[in-house]
Amino acid sequence: MKSKVLKKILAVSMALAMTAGMTACGGKGEEPAPADTPAAKPAESEAPAADAGGSDSEQAGEEDFSILEGKTISFMTSQAKFFDAYNTMAEAIKADYGCEVEFQVIPDEEYDSLIKVKLSTSEVPDVYEANLPSLNEAYGAPQYCEDLSNEPWVARLVNPGLIKDIVDGKIYGMPKESSSGYQAVYYNKKVLADCGITDPQPKTYQEFLDLLKTVKEKGNGVVPFYQTNADTWTTQIFMTGGIACALGDKAVETTDKLLKNEIKWTDIPETSQVLQNYVDLYKDGYMNNDMMSVGYDTAAEAICTGKAAMYLTIEQWAADAMKKYPDCEMGSFVIPHADHALLPTGNYVQGLFVPKAGKQVDAVKAFLQVWSMPKYQNLYYEENPGFPAYSDVDGGDVVPVVQSLVDQYITTGNYVFEMNSLMAASSGINVDVWNYYIEALQGDKTPDEVFKAVQTDYVDYMEQQGAEGF
Repeated sequence: MKSKVLKKILAVSMALAMTAGMTACGGKGEEPAPADTPAAKPAESEAPAADAGGSDSEQAGEEDFSILEGKTISFMTSQAKFFDAYNTMAEAIKADYGCEVEFQVIPDEEYDSLIKVKLSTSEVPDVYEANLPSLNEAYGAPQYCEDLSNEPWVARLVNPGLIKDIVDGKIYGMPKESSSGYQAVYYNKKVLADCGITDPQPKTYQEFLDLLKTVKEKGNGVVPFYQTNADTWTTQIFMTGGIACALGDKAVETTDKLLKNEIKWTDIPETSQVLQNYVDLYKDGYMNNDMMSVGYDTAAEAICTGKAAMYLTIEQWAADAMKKYPDCEMGSFVIPHADHALLPTGNYVQGLFVPKAGKQVDAVKAFLQVWSMPKYQNLYYEENPGFPAYSDVDGGDVVPVVQSLVDQYITTGNYVFEMNSLMAASSGINVDVWNYYIEALQGDKTPDEVFKAVQTDYVDYMEQQGAEGF
């Protein structure tokens, strides 16, 4: 089953990569900006890439980066977004340009509110990291951040259409990847094999439940479905991907009606059903008893040492886990919500934003240009193979467990954009919604009560934003 918007994406992906000046923007409620197929090899960007044989300074357009000498760039990000390779990149840039990078790594649960406070009070870091463009509106990027549409690195982008703001078509952040957010179940092959399961690829939701039941019965205490609900952003992965999968071909049409205030969240039976399914996994004993107190950072050990069998998360986790536990054999599959075997993914990437209120905006823009250079980006992808944002950067060898998802679902078009991406205009309520999911797990709200609360918050927020139809 394929979403209508996905068919359009596949049809225009090659054209997007080759066409100069195409603006992927639209009003609220329209389909998401088209994106190149994430699995594609780096295509030609909107302007010819610099000769890969030249120096990084030549590739940067012979710019004078002396403005960076002696500067300290404050770089704010969250625990989940920070990678050790950032330190490696910063050390190399310091050696080459005399520029220090001061990383401010904020706990995930505090990051959203802190970013908003800093932007609204002008007490800002030089650069901050956030989902691009899905959080543009939530963080007020058009109001608070520099327009980076004409920066030199834009000409080297593999997938420029993806990062353009859905309202004004401008680029407010510098991307790290060309695609991201593949939401799948990653599992320990040995643990499942010991339970008599090899190469699981459930095609129905009942088949998924059967896998969990088998592990519970034959796994000698192994946790079937590991959860890390101390970090609520991981809790909502089941929901944001699950609802979109359950809706299938109706996902874009349904979210379009929500954004126009033509229907309510409570009018969509798939929302409560997916949440009830999630609650039932807990009630049926498939989750770890300490799920409310453990976070994302505990999952690699749990899965790779065999304490747990499966973990629903994003592709970067798999790469990190394989680095820490290279002997762990891992597989992956999608949860077929409503019997739709689709891979939920995001129409966003990680981006670096430059607040207008910063004290050294010109130096920060020069820093971003340097940060984007192949010399430094390659340092990141050597440690974290993936899909770079830039056509002249080597993405390295993607871990097989992720590449198999790309081959099976992305290249074939059997994927759907998660709800957070389709409903980016209301992303300001996301954290509250994720907490409602926790309340449902704890038995404090029924799924129907959760989405009544979501509807109230949603209408209030959209009215505050002056959204059309509210």
